[in-house]
Amino acid sequence: MTDSTAPDAVITDALRRDPGIHFKPREPQPIQWRGSPICVVSLGCNERSVLMPAADIALQQAEIIFGSARHFDAIAHIATAAEKLIFASPFCGLADQLNANQQKSIAVLASGDALIHGIGSWLNRLVGNANLIFHPNISSIQSCFHHLGLAWQSAQIISLHGRPLSSLRRYLKDQQLIAAFTDPQSNPVAIAQELSAQDFGESRIWVCEAMGGKQQRVTQHRAAELAALPQSFHALNVCVIHLHGNPPALPAFPGIADHFFSTGAQPGFGMISKREVRLAILSLMQPGNGEIAWDIGAGCGSVSVEWARWNEQGRMYAIEREPGRIEHIKTNSERFGSRLNLTVIEGHAPHCCASLPDPDCVFIGGSNGLRAMLEYTWQRLKPGGKLVASAVTAPSRLALQKFTRGKHGREWIEIQVSKNLPDSDHERALSPVVLAKCLKP
Repeated sequence: MTDSTAPDAVITDALRRDPGIHFKPREPQPIQWRGSPICVVSLGCNERSVLMPAADIALQQAEIIFGSARHFDAIAHIATAAEKLIFASPFCGLADQLNANQQKSIAVLASGDALIHGIGSWLNRLVGNANLIFHPNISSIQSCFHHLGLAWQSAQIISLHGRPLSSLRRYLKDQQLIAAFTDPQSNPVAIAQELSAQDFGESRIWVCEAMGGKQQRVTQHRAAELAALPQSFHALNVCVIHLHGNPPALPAFPGIADHFFSTGAQPGFGMISKREVRLAILSLMQPGNGEIAWDIGAGCGSVSVEWARWNEQGRMYAIEREPGRIEHIKTNSERFGSRLNLTVIEGHAPHCCASLPDPDCVFIGGSNGLRAMLEYTWQRLKPGGKLVASAVTAPSRLALQKFTRGKHGREWIEIQVSKNLPDSDHERALSPVVLAKCLKP
């Protein structure tokens, strides 16, 4: 159940409740809005919506109301002369519907709370926040926590609706409280099976079904037990999860151990930036919300995967030319829950970068043609952007030194690491690595 959105577009739970509406994810192309502000009315999670007076007035004064059949049932008791139009199918067609009616007073209905994984974010990107008036209501998430009597200010609110179940892995931390919107694939049993597979089988799951409706039901389960049950639940459900587990393969803090990455070589070896160097790289990159980053010469993807795992609101492009390494990047991205915001680009840089969005940050991990790569990425880098590169060989060190000399915010670090092999007292010295960073004015 979701109030709800996918990362590149929006699905409200009304769309899933009305099977005739087809949804195709697509980022909306912004509209230059010249009409009066659109009223976005959240309907809450009751079968018959209880609205604030201002929301009532907005619907009574609207000339057109957009919604689903279920939405219109929920407001049937509200007197309005507005024309009621069903959301377009596919849903992205709503943009054209709105654009064609700019001269009219418009209201858009939303299930639950439009601003919790809902249509509100999509509309903000479509017409801009200044052209929207939001009317709040109780979300299904809020209803669940109040039913359970659990404080939820520190809960992690996530949506698995339209997302791979593996994306849950980025949130798995011992004692974390999670509320998850679901869908038919990421259903309560599948979630329990995923938790058990990741050594979180002792976690507690509350399945909250059809909140606010006549079929409302809340049940409590241990994840390992629920995973083995041949049980189905009402299609409209939210899972509240109290996590219990501490598997080393899914750390709660940056610094995934090398041997957990797929490299095609002995665990901990191969084309991988070792943990100690990787942490220094991530520290120099300083991932930020909404940032776009490139990792050129991504190898097995250790830097890309960690950057994306700890920066959910950013977008990472892992660029690699070797097909075998590409498969390891994909495996690691799935393994550590980074699939949603990590895109793998197979090809030779810089040619394969031409169609990518300009980055806020670039990391160059390969040494081949380093000078040319530095020049190209510097040109593509956004103002204020960060360029980070590594060098091992003498020619690449020299190229990096010449390029960064005199640049704004220049940092130069040389790292020499000796470490024991896994489950061994034998130490191995790793090749010295130089890391450099500079900032584009």
